[in-house]
Order: sequence, then structure tokens, then C-alpha cells
Amino acid sequence: MSDAGEIEIFQRWLQSKLVATQHIEDPVERDRRRSHIESAISEAIYFRESLEKLESLESPAPFIERSSSVRSIDSREHAVSTKDGKKCVKCSADLVEDLSFCPICGEEN
Repeated sequence: MSDAGEIEIFQRWLQSKLVATQHIEDPVERDRRRSHIESAISEAIYFRESLEKLESLESPAPFIERSSSVRSIDSREHAVSTKDGKKCVKCSADLVEDLSFCPICGEEN
């Protein structure tokens, strides 16, 4: 993850650019530039706060890696139109008519 210090440096840089917009003579361009920079500052603050919250969590990462498939190969919960009773060569599940792979194990058929 990015270092929160680097994000603060970026935020300060944006704030200096915001102050510099006072020297833009065209009022439309000045307002447009201020709007862009203020939006970027808001996003930087939100990102920094999100990082701080994520780092403060004591739980492991929100994503789980699994060594096996999530769905059991034996579970056939959905009724589907099958390929004339053809079975998957890998798991013997019924093949679905519109698919070129097994809906249970993913084997190409």
C-alpha cells in the first residue's frame, strides 16, 4: 500500500496549486481549475482515511483464498437443459446445452 506520508505530501502539493489559482486572470479558467484541484484534494483525503481504516483493522485481509472450489462438485442445485445426457469427462456432471465447459468443475468439453 502507499505510504500515508506520501499521500499527505501529495495533498499539500495540491493545496499549493489551489493557492496558485488566484493568479489565473480568466475567472472561468480560475474557477474550473479550482474545482478540479478541490476535487483532487477531497479524493486524496478520502483515500488517506481509507488507508488508515484498513491499516487499523486487526482482522486479516478481506479476501479469502481457497485451495478447492467453493461449490461441491456433487451439488446440482439448478435445473438446466443438458446435452442429451452427456456427462463431463472429469467430474461426470451433466453438461449444459449452451456451454462448452462443465458448469460444476469448469472442464472444457
